[in-house]
Amino acid sequence: MSDRSPVVSVIIPTYNRAGFVCEAVHSCLVQIDPPHRVEVVLVDDGSTDDTLSALRAFGSEVRVISLSTNHGRNRARNTGLAAARGTYVKFLDSDDVLEPVSLQLELSVADETRADIVISGWQCVEMGETAATARPVTFDAPLMEPVIDSLLAGRAIPTSAGLYSREMLGDLRWDEQLRKLDDWDWFIRAALRAKKIARANTLAYSWRQHATQGIRSESMLRNAREHHVILKKLEEALAERGELTRERQKRLAQYFYKEMRVLSLYDKPGFEWGVRHIYQLDADFVPRDEERQWWMRVACRLLGVRRALSMHSAAKKYIKGTGR
Repeated sequence: MSDRSPVVSVIIPTYNRAGFVCEAVHSCLVQIDPPHRVEVVLVDDGSTDDTLSALRAFGSEVRVISLSTNHGRNRARNTGLAAARGTYVKFLDSDDVLEPVSLQLELSVADETRADIVISGWQCVEMGETAATARPVTFDAPLMEPVIDSLLAGRAIPTSAGLYSREMLGDLRWDEQLRKLDDWDWFIRAALRAKKIARANTLAYSWRQHATQGIRSESMLRNAREHHVILKKLEEALAERGELTRERQKRLAQYFYKEMRVLSLYDKPGFEWGVRHIYQLDADFVPRDEERQWWMRVACRLLGVRRALSMHSAAKKYIKGTGR
């Protein structure tokens, strides 16, 4: 690698974010000295506002790839990943910002540990009318050892809290069919490839919450469906690796149960598949940690998952219909 090769590529997908994107880009360019060590690859996903005009101020400091049609953020991320030249890559949404010096700290951990993935903490920041009174909510990087059991316990990081070795990623790409839980899916599949995951004692970025956030328009039903799609992919990956033990099957059954209430209300075929699959994974299944209400745990034990959840859904529909 020449002295002028970027050490890290920050990939930013954007769509109609003229009011946010410059802050996102600036937060990347001030991370490391000399600045050419950070490559900002911005993929405009067919914006129809002034996003591209706003980016002209950065000149050659930013590599801009323009897509003629809007295909979704994961197509844009994959386009940026294919063009990236850095030893490491990081993904940043165009309405978020990296925290000062966080990238330098993550790279130091990567150099010291030779990790394939460096994970950091993050903070959620409210914007708009509630910003004046809302304090940022911070999250520490989760412990990820052992990796598989940590994933099955629900430990993961959001989009920009990870720094990834581009060599380790290889041909891995974002799933372009997912729209709600895509960062969870990405992290699971990357973590299964990694030989080492290290933690950095820093906040990687501010995940900014606002009314025009695309994820807020996605429904609970899409969340539930994608939850099952991702768990099935994880299950298949573990089976292929010969690492789907009996205990892990039982844990997967618990995790599949997590979104079953939503499916029982809005997706009968998905609900029926989920019930069958839970009992395939654990013939003696009774919900535990993924069911917070004790009386539902008892109902599932006495009646079985199908009858207990069906009765619960019927009661909810009745109450909603009567306005009680």
